[in-house]
Amino acid sequence: MISWLQSHTEGVLIAISLTAFIESFALIGIFVPGVVMLFSLAAVASNLNIPVVWVMLAAAIGASFGDIGSYYLGYRLRHRLHELAWYKRHAVWLSHGIWFFHRWGWLSVVVGRFMGPIRPVVPLIAGSLSMPARIFIPVSLISVLAWAPAYILPGYLAGEASLLITTENLAIRTLSLLMLSGLAVLIALLAIYHHLHPEHPRMARWLPLYSKLPDTFPYAPLLLALASFCGFILITASRPWALDTLLMQQVSTWRETAADPVFRGITLIGDPAILGLTGLIVTFWLFISGQSRLSGLLLGFSLLMLWVIPELKSLFAVARPDLVIQLPAGHAYPSGHAAGFAVYLGLLTVMANERRPVMNRWNLYLPAGIAMLTIGLSRVWLGVHWLSDVLAGLLVALLAAAIATICHRLWGNARANFQGSITLWPLILLCFAAYLILVWPQASLDYALKPT
Repeated sequence: MISWLQSHTEGVLIAISLTAFIESFALIGIFVPGVVMLFSLAAVASNLNIPVVWVMLAAAIGASFGDIGSYYLGYRLRHRLHELAWYKRHAVWLSHGIWFFHRWGWLSVVVGRFMGPIRPVVPLIAGSLSMPARIFIPVSLISVLAWAPAYILPGYLAGEASLLITTENLAIRTLSLLMLSGLAVLIALLAIYHHLHPEHPRMARWLPLYSKLPDTFPYAPLLLALASFCGFILITASRPWALDTLLMQQVSTWRETAADPVFRGITLIGDPAILGLTGLIVTFWLFISGQSRLSGLLLGFSLLMLWVIPELKSLFAVARPDLVIQLPAGHAYPSGHAAGFAVYLGLLTVMANERRPVMNRWNLYLPAGIAMLTIGLSRVWLGVHWLSDVLAGLLVALLAAAIATICHRLWGNARANFQGSITLWPLILLCFAAYLILVWPQASLDYALKPT
């Protein structure tokens, strides 16, 4: 089947359209693994170089016919729907759809399009309850146009990634695998944090002891501190890595690409000078807004990192890769650049998350984690740090941030309040932009590769 589809481009589009139709049609879609099938077919379409617009259009057409067909089926059977045997066999699903439709009205057509269990049910219910077609059809078409990219792009991009990994040179393949591995580890850690947190309903049922912990008990920071410390010890004991040398052999190839200026700019965002300046601005704002304990905590741990990182560098005395014209000062292990930015952003994210529900905190931790990994990767990209330096620096930073959070929870617990900070963040962004403009010319010279 797959080989036939790969030799018939139009067959792939027809298969996508039919899959979207079946997945959306009344009740049938409940029993069809449409999401998996669409993901796989989109990946095949990507490998066949079918334009993504055509793929999304095929899915949208099939889904639209499925929705409209289900709607008119429900409309035709509206007076005797309850009498049909298949209705009685699936009464639970249909009752959920009826409740959902009564709860949300026409919005149920939009929301239901993105919810697998009720996607093929809502159009049928909308028709059986005589929702006007002049309302249903436009709303359905608009929701399908938003649904198609959301369900097609992941598979299409996965196909692009698989093609990239199998056809590009070793340098690009190594970089791609490194980035994907880092993202996978980050998502896995956030999933563990989310599901094992004492405030998660499932944990309260599984381990009743969790519910007896006081609100100030620093469960998550203690877990993070332990994991970070163990990870740092493991990296220290296992280095030097063969992977460090392998990655440095690819630096010259990476830096010939158009992405080099991007990574150069990214690494400048983590420079100690701009982090120190903006950190002092945030600390001063916290102080004048009456949050002196938090400002003292932020300042204290920032100064602690300024002492700890150089001491660790001197202790391990690991030489840097000798690839750029002007090497940064100091030894390599652990990376002060990665550690400084991770502490800076980590503490700000923790403070910003304090007033948010625990189950919703991941949507700030995820982009913060991606930013930390990106800053660290920029040091490897430029050829000024080994990968083990960066990972060790990130773990030291997470350990420091966890200890700072523990201290805050046990001896203060005054939650950060950023109300009225509307002028603070534009000022911070302006400082970063001005710094990039000022140091860019010299940084371009310093980070240039040595002639071979």
